[in-house]
Amino acid sequence: MKVAVILTGFLKDYVEAYFKTINIDCEMSFFVYKNFAHAGELYMELEKDYDGFLVSGPVPRAAICRRAGKAVKPVVSFGSNALCYYETFFQVQYKEKDFYLERGYFDLLEWASNAQSIYPYLERGEFSSLLYDVYRNTNSYTLEQLCDMEEKIKNKHIRLWKEKRIQYSVTRFSNIMPDLLENGVKTYFVYPKHEILQESLTVLLQDIHLKTMVHTQNKMTALNERFVDPGFLPVEKKKSSFEIVDDYDMRCRQISRKTGLALNYVQRLTGAFEQLDEERVTSQTLSEALHITTRSANRLLSKLSASGIVEEIAHQQNFTRGRPEKIYRLKSD
Repeated sequence: MKVAVILTGFLKDYVEAYFKTINIDCEMSFFVYKNFAHAGELYMELEKDYDGFLVSGPVPRAAICRRAGKAVKPVVSFGSNALCYYETFFQVQYKEKDFYLERGYFDLLEWASNAQSIYPYLERGEFSSLLYDVYRNTNSYTLEQLCDMEEKIKNKHIRLWKEKRIQYSVTRFSNIMPDLLENGVKTYFVYPKHEILQESLTVLLQDIHLKTMVHTQNKMTALNERFVDPGFLPVEKKKSSFEIVDDYDMRCRQISRKTGLALNYVQRLTGAFEQLDEERVTSQTLSEALHITTRSANRLLSKLSASGIVEEIAHQQNFTRGRPEKIYRLKSD
């Protein structure tokens, strides 16, 4: 499989260095975009030559979708989750004297719905909901609006700094970082954690496999229909590969909303369920599939059960521990 990574020059060394440290089951090439509009153009140029695309964030991914109309190949973005932001906030607090949130500019708020300050989200422990709001809103922008926002946010960083109205700024938009640094703005960048990079690639490879399977199935169906006498056997209307992938994506988003789990993690989770016997999933089998501890798998299954995604159907004796082990199955829609 061939994967194209579309990202900024600022992030290229960081991302490329990480992927060199792990074993990946694909051929990976890196392409630098200049702005959001250019990200869309790069995708159009490379679409026919690559099986899937990994993109540095939900906004450039949205730009690609706007330019392409509907991406033919799988496109997965690696964003920064709440933990990435929390680590950056701790870094700011450690490095800044007389640290106050109010003295910083957080450009994430520019994409949110009616958000005036970052403090209430941190106080209530709802920072993840802010990120979800931002990602949802970016999907409603046109390509021109995305490009305008990029320029507007960059200029606001520089203006607030030069007017001495901020002590520091925090951004996840790597494409504006060179201009901010050139203008002397004290900026903290929210890097995506290595785990996010790996999970995003895993999800992308799963999507590529799914598209390949659907494509093969459709070819086999078409071949079979050539030899079926329609007078004897009724032929059902088959879903297109786009409809099947869209259904899968919609299902993952529904699970993400119900459980509060990150979309990338939900996609990884559904991939694990497909590998397992969906009628008999235990914390032990799930932990092995996801490479997590049994305790973490137990908490995950409890959350999925409480959200109505899975249901407990039985218990089995666990001979390494005293308590019986719960058996779950994936509930049908």
